[in-house]
Amino acid sequence: MKQMQPNQQSGNRGKQTLVSAETAWNKVLEELKSEKIKLAFYDDTVIPLLGDLKNKKVLDYGGGPGVLASALQKLGADVKEYDISEDMRNQAAKKLGAENIYHTVEEIPKGEFDFVICNLVLCIVSEDEVRRIVENIKSVLNEQGLAFIGFCNPKLFDVPETNLDLRPTPKHEYEQNHSYMKTKKEGGYKIIENHRPISWYEKVYSDAALVHVDTIFTPEYELNGRKIEDFIIFKLKKGDQSE
Repeated sequence: MKQMQPNQQSGNRGKQTLVSAETAWNKVLEELKSEKIKLAFYDDTVIPLLGDLKNKKVLDYGGGPGVLASALQKLGADVKEYDISEDMRNQAAKKLGAENIYHTVEEIPKGEFDFVICNLVLCIVSEDEVRRIVENIKSVLNEQGLAFIGFCNPKLFDVPETNLDLRPTPKHEYEQNHSYMKTKKEGGYKIIENHRPISWYEKVYSDAALVHVDTIFTPEYELNGRKIEDFIIFKLKKGDQSE
């Protein structure tokens, strides 16, 4: 994969739009659709993990404007999406078809999906909501199904700048759960993100009877003398499955 360099970023750092809640992402809808560096690093890592998608049932849980879901649909997957935001669901419906959008969690059929993808969601919701989402994901997987849950790499909590973000000097240790505000270079908006150590998420998965199959990081690059892997992706399956 071609390495993205800082001078390839297209965002406007002057914007001051702040995303501080799950339901506020509609404010940066256009920015999300144009995050080319994020797509190149994250989506291009996730898609090959899924293998042959023809006739596979895939749920994108918290899929936003449907960019990744649309790519998976073009690869032959039977893709559905759920998002808490009505604006995001409407945008996704234009790409995927309205019949492929769930408007509530309760509409999602249990035990249905070969793959559930949950991207860049758990790091922006409360701890209780993380647990609810993980339980929901487990419940909609079929018996051989796999979940891929990914978000910004918690180990970057003390990295002031990546190709994607600008972060403040941390006031907490890595092991401490805390919130902080960072600036997205693509789009220039700000986001309140929740830091939790990797071990915290692993315990949540274990408590929900999801087996940790693998941990994948997006491709490494170097910036300002720091080696950076922007995103972490957890591969999980139901606990009653054999290896």
